[in-house]
Amino acid sequence: MIQPSSKIQNPNSKIIWVVLVASLSLGGCSVEKARALQGAAVQFKTESLAAIDAIDQMRQRELEAPPRSQADIRQGFISRVLNSKVDLNSAVIDLAIDPFQPPKVAEWDDFIVDLRSQYEGFASIFDKLNSGAIVSQAEAKQSAEYARRLTVQMALLADAINKNPPMLGQYRSRTIVKLKKLRQDYQTLLTRLKSGSDGSETLQQMNQRKSDLENQAGELMNEWQQIKQEEQKLLETTVVQCTKAATMGKELVEVANHYNDLEVGQLNALIPRILTTAAAFTGRDYSVVKVKATNLVSQIQSDPFWSGVTKTLLDRANTAAASRTQVQVNLPVSLPPTSRNR
Repeated sequence: MIQPSSKIQNPNSKIIWVVLVASLSLGGCSVEKARALQGAAVQFKTESLAAIDAIDQMRQRELEAPPRSQADIRQGFISRVLNSKVDLNSAVIDLAIDPFQPPKVAEWDDFIVDLRSQYEGFASIFDKLNSGAIVSQAEAKQSAEYARRLTVQMALLADAINKNPPMLGQYRSRTIVKLKKLRQDYQTLLTRLKSGSDGSETLQQMNQRKSDLENQAGELMNEWQQIKQEEQKLLETTVVQCTKAATMGKELVEVANHYNDLEVGQLNALIPRILTTAAAFTGRDYSVVKVKATNLVSQIQSDPFWSGVTKTLLDRANTAAASRTQVQVNLPVSLPPTSRNR
């Protein structure tokens, strides 16, 4: 097996990658070796796209509002518009219809744009190869940098998301509002029960309503647990896929760094190991994945080959991940409180 990259002191890693890609483009005696590695590179491209899609899905779920019926939307609009004291304009009307529009977060948006840029740059090289077009040395050199940055970003993001798990903020808020209202009604009812019937309800009716409110509290507990389960599912899906892509990318680049020293047979033995390692990330035991994600970040931070890129991207990844937890849908203060609590 290939030695860990911390022992690789290869200043010509980009040159080796150029030779690899150029071999695929131009043919020659090394084309069989290049083709052997291309399969892993294409799979890395696939896993990277799946990771980016998982990240996007996680973000959308974090920001989305619980579904509302048309009747609720209509009633909410009427209440907000008629009670609001702000000047009416198109923006206010749209906000009254949908007060849960998610805000933009520059740190997160910029990070994801850069992530997609690395992916698209890397993918375009291999798409060009598959079409039979000639790839220049400059393009091949750039593809090496794309692969390295994409690998580091995936590893850092997996670790950062694990430390800042997804939260379905609007779903949580809705359940909390329901619980607050339910508790208020319950405590008011207890006060009335202590005082005895005032004629509006019999003691039997009040005791029945007390039982109904307690059952509703149990239902809201189930609702809260379902939210937490969905958050855990989002966390595991995203971190597993990012760790899977990062692990494959790291091993792929390290194999490429030994490219000149390996025979075709050795490459044909190593590539399936890379693919098998990636396939092992099923997410069935998330505790194992968490350890792998943490260890992966430690390895790239301590490895001279990776650390240059890591230092540049570490703070950015952590800031982007943390910024998600700070996002709240802030509505104009002049809109009535009902616009926040529906």
